[in-house]
Amino acid sequence: MTEVGESERYRRLVEESSDIVAIVDTDGTVTYANRAVERVLGYEPAELIGDDGVEYAHPDDRGAVRKAIDAVRTDPDESRTVECRLRRADGSWCWIEVVMRNRTDDAVEGVLVNGRNVTDHKKRVSELVTTKQRMELALEGANLGIWDWNMRTGEVSRDELLTEMLGYTPAEMGNRMRGWERVVHPVDRERHDEALAEHVAGRTPYYRCDHRLKTKSGEWKWVRTMGKIVERDEDGGPVRAVGIHQDIDDRKRAELALKEERDMFKEGPAVVFKWEDTDGWPIEYVTENVEEVLGYTPDELRSGETEYADLIHEEDREWVAEKANELDAEGVESTSLDPYRVKTASGDVRWVKEYTRAIESGGETAHLLGYLVDITERKRRETELQQFKTAVERSAHAIYIVDVDGTIEYVNPAFEEITGYSEETAVGETPRILQSGEYDDDFYAEFWGMICSGEQWEAEMIDERADGRRIVLSQTVAPVTDDDGDVRKFVAVARDITDRKEREQTLREREQKYRSLFEGTRDALMVFDRDGYLDCNERALELFGIDTVEEFRERTPWELSPPRQPNGTDSKVAALERIETAFEEGEAFFEWTHQRGNGEEFPSEVKLSRFEYDGQPAIHALVRDISERKKRKRELAEREEKYRSLFENTRDALMLLDRDGFVDCNERTLELFGVDSGDAFVGRAPWELSPPQQPDGADSKAAAMAHVETAFEEGEAFFEWTHQRTDGTTFPAEVKLSRFEYEGEPVLHALVRDVTARKEYERRLEEQRDNLDVLNRVLRHDIRNDLQVITGYVERLADECDGASTDAHFETVRETVDHAIGLTKVAREMADVMLSTDEASRPVDLRTVLQSELDEVRSTYSRAVVSTETSIPRTTVEANDMLNSVFRNLLKNAIQHNDSATPQVNLSVTEGDDTVVVRVADNGPGVPEAQRETIFGKGEKGLDSQGTGIGLYLVDTLVDSYGGAVDVEDSDTGGAAFLVELPKAE
Repeated sequence: MTEVGESERYRRLVEESSDIVAIVDTDGTVTYANRAVERVLGYEPAELIGDDGVEYAHPDDRGAVRKAIDAVRTDPDESRTVECRLRRADGSWCWIEVVMRNRTDDAVEGVLVNGRNVTDHKKRVSELVTTKQRMELALEGANLGIWDWNMRTGEVSRDELLTEMLGYTPAEMGNRMRGWERVVHPVDRERHDEALAEHVAGRTPYYRCDHRLKTKSGEWKWVRTMGKIVERDEDGGPVRAVGIHQDIDDRKRAELALKEERDMFKEGPAVVFKWEDTDGWPIEYVTENVEEVLGYTPDELRSGETEYADLIHEEDREWVAEKANELDAEGVESTSLDPYRVKTASGDVRWVKEYTRAIESGGETAHLLGYLVDITERKRRETELQQFKTAVERSAHAIYIVDVDGTIEYVNPAFEEITGYSEETAVGETPRILQSGEYDDDFYAEFWGMICSGEQWEAEMIDERADGRRIVLSQTVAPVTDDDGDVRKFVAVARDITDRKEREQTLREREQKYRSLFEGTRDALMVFDRDGYLDCNERALELFGIDTVEEFRERTPWELSPPRQPNGTDSKVAALERIETAFEEGEAFFEWTHQRGNGEEFPSEVKLSRFEYDGQPAIHALVRDISERKKRKRELAEREEKYRSLFENTRDALMLLDRDGFVDCNERTLELFGVDSGDAFVGRAPWELSPPQQPDGADSKAAAMAHVETAFEEGEAFFEWTHQRTDGTTFPAEVKLSRFEYEGEPVLHALVRDVTARKEYERRLEEQRDNLDVLNRVLRHDIRNDLQVITGYVERLADECDGASTDAHFETVRETVDHAIGLTKVAREMADVMLSTDEASRPVDLRTVLQSELDEVRSTYSRAVVSTETSIPRTTVEANDMLNSVFRNLLKNAIQHNDSATPQVNLSVTEGDDTVVVRVADNGPGVPEAQRETIFGKGEKGLDSQGTGIGLYLVDTLVDSYGGAVDVEDSDTGGAAFLVELPKAE
C-alpha cells in the first residue's frame, strides 16, 4: 500500500468513527472535526471550524473543560478525561466523555479531542442511584441488611445496615465468612448449616434460617437470614450467593414468650385465682385443684382469713408487690411476673409462674383474674443447670463443646487461660488449633473413630498454646447423645498437667541423679526405720562385708556394731538413743565404732537425717569409714608432738614471723637473744634484733625486709646475718627462712643458728692453712735442694768409679732421687688440693689432657711400652687444672710399681651418654682383692712398693671432687686396671 493510500485509509476511519474526533489549538479554537459531530450534535463539521469549542459546553462544565485543555498543554505526556454536557444544534444538551491528548509536536499540531456520547449511560446511572436510594429506604424500613458472598474465596460484602444491626463496624466484622460464623449462637449453628447445605445441594429454592447472633454488647439478637445461590460453575458448584438479614428479635421473643406461656400448662395444672385489687389481694375465688397444688382447700382461701399475699414467700413478697403496683400504675391490663415462691399448707416452698389480667368495672380495676402454674420442677432443673454452668465457668480445667463436625461451640474461661485462645477466636474453629504436630493422622483417626462410636476417650496429649508454647493436657472426651442414642455433641475436659509433668521429669532426673550419687559415693548410705534397714548402696555392702541388699535388710544398726562402744556404753542402747534423736530433731551426727561381718571393727562418722520414705518417716544414714583419718590424726599428733619437741629442744633458735613481726619462738630463741619470755619476744621485728648496719655496711632493716620478702615470694631464703642480743652484744648467725601456711595465712619459719664457734674455727683453720702452706713450701724447697746436692755427688762418683758393678748402684740412686723429686711435686699438688678453697669445676678437654700425659710418660720411661687401645674422643668433662695430676699419677704408678722386665701400659676411653670412663691397665703384679677397698686411703702403699701411696689418695680426692669415681680391677694381662669415671660437661 502506498503512503497516500494508507493516509486515505486513516482519514476514512476517522471520518466514519462513531465517536467525535476533533482538534483544537491551545486556546480551544476548533481546527478540525469529523462527521460524527453531525450524528451526535447535529452540526456540520465546517460550522465548528474557527469557533471556541469551550463555548459549546454547558456553563457549569466550561471550567472543567478549560482546566483539562490547560493541563494537557502544560503536561504534554499526560492525557485528561472529563465528562461534560455539549449543546446540540437543537438546543438540547448531550453528555459527552471527552479524552484530550497534546499533539502539538506532531502532524496533528494541536490538542486531539475524542468524544463519546454517554447520555444514555448517565441516564441509567441516575436511575440506578434513584432505585438504590429507594431500596435503601425500603430495606431500612423493613430492618433488612444485604450481603453478597463469594463462596470460592470466602469474601463477604455487607452493607452498613447489617453490621449496625449488631453494633459492629464493618472493619470489626471483616470481609470474610469466618467473621460471621464467629457470632452465630453455638446452639443455632448446626440448624443454620443444615439449611445452607440443603440449598447448596439444590434441594430447596433458597435457604432460610432464624438464628441468634451475638451483638457487640454481648447480647443475643434474633435474625432471619434468607439467601440464594445466584451463580454456579460448570460442575454445578456454588460460586456466588446473595441474600438479606432481617432483624426479627422483638417478634421472635414475643413468639417464644407465647410458647413459654403455652408450655406452662404442660408442666402441671393451672390454679385460677380471682383477687380483689386491694392491699394483700384478698381471694374471692380459686379453683378446686388448689388443694392438689398448694394443699389448701378452696374454702380456707375464700374465708378471708388468708390473703393471697400471705401465701407469697416473705423474701419475695415485697418485690412482687412493687412490681404489681408498678404495672398497675402503667395501666398494663395483662401481666406476667417473674417466677416467685409461695408456701404450701404444709410449709413447703413451691415456685410458681403468674399470669394476671385486670377486670374493670365502671372504668376502674375492680378485680384481678389470673392463674398460677407450678414450675418447681422446672426451676429445680434450671437451678441445676445454672449450678452446672457455674461449675463449668469456674472450673480450673479447660472445658469445651464441639459438634459432630468438630466445630467448637463453647469454651469456658479456663480454656482461654490454659490454651491462650479467647472465646471469640476458638468458637467456630476446630480443636486442630491445639495440635502441636506431635501426633500423626492415624492417631487422630483412631481418636475420632472412638468418640464417634459413642465411647469415651482419655489420654495425655502434648498440645500447643496460641503463643506457640507446648503444654501437656490430660484430656477426657465424652460423646453427648440424644434420646435415640445418636451422638449430637462432644464434651472435652482438659486438665493442664504441664507443671506436673515438668515436676515429674525433674523428679525423675533428680531421682536418677540421687540414685547415681547413692550408688556412686564412696560413703555407705542406708535407709531404715524403727524396724530395721529398708535399703542400702553397694558401698554399704562392701564396707560391712555383706553379700546382698536382702541380707543387709535383715540386720539392725546395733547388729553391725560390737556389743559395746569404746567408752563402755551398750551399742544397742546408744544406737536407739541416737536414732530417736534423729526422728525427733531431724538429724544426728556422731562418731561410732562399727563391726564388719568378719568381726573386724572400724571407726566411722555417722550422720542420720529424717525424711519421708513412701509416705512414712524414715532415716537416711551416711556412714563414712574414718580409719585412715584416725590413723592420720594419730600420726599428725605424734608428728606434732615430735616437732614440738624438736622445736623446743633443738639448739637452734626457731621462730615464726609474718610481715608484721614475730608470732612465736622456742626456748633457745629466748636464750640466744637474752629475752625473758615469749610474750616479750612476740611482736618484735627482725631488724630490732640486729645492729643498725651489717658488717658489709648494709642497713639492717632494709636488708632484713628484702630477705623476708624474698622468702614470701620464692618460698625460702638462706643467708648469713649478724644479730644483736638485748645486752648489745652481737654474734654471727646462719639464717634460713621457709614459707608455709599457719592458721590459714602465709608465714615464715625462721631458723637462726649461732655460728660464732664455727667462725672462730674457720679463722683458726685459715691461719693453720696459711702456716701449712708456708711449711710446705719451705720443706719442698729444702728437700729438693738436698736431692740436687745428692745428685751432683752421685754424678761425680760415677765419673771417678768406672766399673760395671758400681754403674747399677749409681743408676738406682739416680732413679730414687728422681722419684723423691717426683714426690715433692705430688706433695705440692696434694697441698694445693688440701689448702685450696672449693674451686668450681669447669669444662676440660679430656683428649688434650690424656695426650699430654701420655707424651710425658713415654719420654720419661723409655723402657716401658705405653699404648692406647682406642682413639681418644674429642669430649669435655667436668674438672679443673688438676685433672692432669690424676692421669700422671696413674700412668707413673703403672710403670714404677711394675715388676715385669718390660712394663706395659694400655689406655682406653669409653664414652657414654652422661659420663666418660678412662681405663689405665698394666702388666704388673696387680692389686689383691683384700686391698682394693683401702688402696686409695692416705699413706697406703702399693704392692711391694717403697712409696708412700699418696699418689692414689690424690687421684681419689680429685676425681671425687669432680663428681666422678675411681675403681680398680684385674687387667687382661694379670696386672691392675684403674677405671676413672668422669661426668661430661653440660
